[in-house]
Amino acid sequence: MNLLKKILKYPVVLAFFLFIFLFTAVDLVKPDREYSEFENKYLTQRPEFTLASFLNNEWTSKYETYLNDQFVLRDDWITLKSICESMLLKIENNGIAYGADDYLFEKFTTLAGDSLAQFERNVGYEKTFIDTYGETVPITFTIIPNAYMILPEKLPEGLIQVDQAAYTAPIYEAVGDKAQVVDFTGALTAHKDEYIFYRTDHHWTTLGAYYAYAAYVESLGMEPVALDSLSGIEVPDFYGTYFSKAKKFDAVADTITYYPIADAGVIIDGQEADGYYDLSKFEVRDKYAAFLRGNNGYTVIKSGVREVPEGQEPSKILVIKDSYANSFVPFLLYNFDEVHVVDLRYSAVSMKELLSTENFDQVLLMYNFMNLVTDTNLYKLGY
Repeated sequence: MNLLKKILKYPVVLAFFLFIFLFTAVDLVKPDREYSEFENKYLTQRPEFTLASFLNNEWTSKYETYLNDQFVLRDDWITLKSICESMLLKIENNGIAYGADDYLFEKFTTLAGDSLAQFERNVGYEKTFIDTYGETVPITFTIIPNAYMILPEKLPEGLIQVDQAAYTAPIYEAVGDKAQVVDFTGALTAHKDEYIFYRTDHHWTTLGAYYAYAAYVESLGMEPVALDSLSGIEVPDFYGTYFSKAKKFDAVADTITYYPIADAGVIIDGQEADGYYDLSKFEVRDKYAAFLRGNNGYTVIKSGVREVPEGQEPSKILVIKDSYANSFVPFLLYNFDEVHVVDLRYSAVSMKELLSTENFDQVLLMYNFMNLVTDTNLYKLGY
């Protein structure tokens, strides 16, 4: 009885230990989650215990990560943290800045050291590719500007980002006459008052991708398909990669629009696919993964809206790209009979073999600027 009275003298301490005990008990009995829709990531699973991993502290580190990922009510605690930070007038979280009109931006304030070195290496790989193949096949080269370059007025006051134009201008000049350069900055800026970039994601919207597509095919002397001739389907409640990082509790959801453009067959990494959209992805958090069925190594799409004249070879384009192109590529089916797509992050295809065996009419080399800084796979352009 005396012990109980002593314990009751410290209700805060008692509540703390009861809280720890209760949540520990629930953590022990609840099943682990494999994937977090809220964070759009796979969660760490319970690490296997071995004496060796315990003695070298490897197991302890993994188990700590496991506990953090599997903590009971994790999503609710993340939301509560976001609310508290907003009450403290915090304007960023986890490297994501809160801009005007509900736009989120990844902080990208410096380009130096290792990141600058990687960027220069990647540009070097692209230049070598152009030098090697530019005289045998028409190549178009572009570095896609990111949202903050087109919408600087949406940035939080005082946030100074890397000036992408200052880096891309000399690169375009250095490419010389072995490749055509298309700078999408003008086309995107002309439509900056429209919904051309997602608020919660790092990609451009399908509308932004369309304007870039139109600028590209016009540079080739082709006619882009009229946007008003297409029937778009809207998918609401899209929360993208920036939301997954920042977990801003009052973030405004985006809407994805896609256009069911007819195809005549899709081959992804050697396997037939049921269309180039994975419609099931529109039902989950990572809705952008519906485009081109996510990021795959080598995709071939045959156009269902063009007819190859008898006796002629089908027109072919090769797109070497990052995920920005996933919503861009379908429009090309109106201008080419076959669209071949290579994502070097996932591809085992030899570029040398591909370019020697396929008779491409055009090659489009397109990466967004921020990905060009971080991607470590462009060396495969030389394979």
